[in-house]
Amino acid sequence: MITKGIDYPGYCAIDASGDLWVANIGGIDVVEYMKGSTTPHATITKGLTYPIGIAIDHKGNIYVSNYRPYSAQNIQVYAPGSKSPSRTITDGVSSPVGIAVDAHDRLYVTNQDLPSQIKEYRFGQSTPYRTITEMLSYPAGIVVGKNGWLYVANGGQYSDERAILEFPPHSVKPSSKKITQGLFDPTGVAYYPPLLP
Repeated sequence: MITKGIDYPGYCAIDASGDLWVANIGGIDVVEYMKGSTTPHATITKGLTYPIGIAIDHKGNIYVSNYRPYSAQNIQVYAPGSKSPSRTITDGVSSPVGIAVDAHDRLYVTNQDLPSQIKEYRFGQSTPYRTITEMLSYPAGIVVGKNGWLYVANGGQYSDERAILEFPPHSVKPSSKKITQGLFDPTGVAYYPPLLP
């Protein structure tokens, strides 16, 4: 059990070395734990206001979503080994929660503000090139499988909207498969085997 360095944790990610990175909302930081350790190894604070989502690409860049407050809603990008953001993504960002990267290091961001959306960014870009809106209502967690499919935890205001949705590769429309059984308010999703390490 990890308790040191954690104060209201959000999402987490594993890097190519097997180290754990946690978006720590309460501490307003991102905390790294070396593989197998329960003691913080490194902490990132610069550029963070409400870190909730986190993803790491194949090059080691770390992406962190600042959910709020107000004008600070953005995605901060940290180069490998850096504790200061190399760039900030604001275009297309509105109450971002979950973020993920795919096998081609494209970035996906779930925006909970209405109208709820998922924005997709090509690697290194700060302007979205695709938007997904269909059947989304307060999307939270998002993950990309090795097969290229997107899996989204859709919170929803009403019980029939609360589901895990799947989107085929390169599609803005969900498949007919919709997981609803046993869900109350899904916020996170994971995929095995993961894209990383």
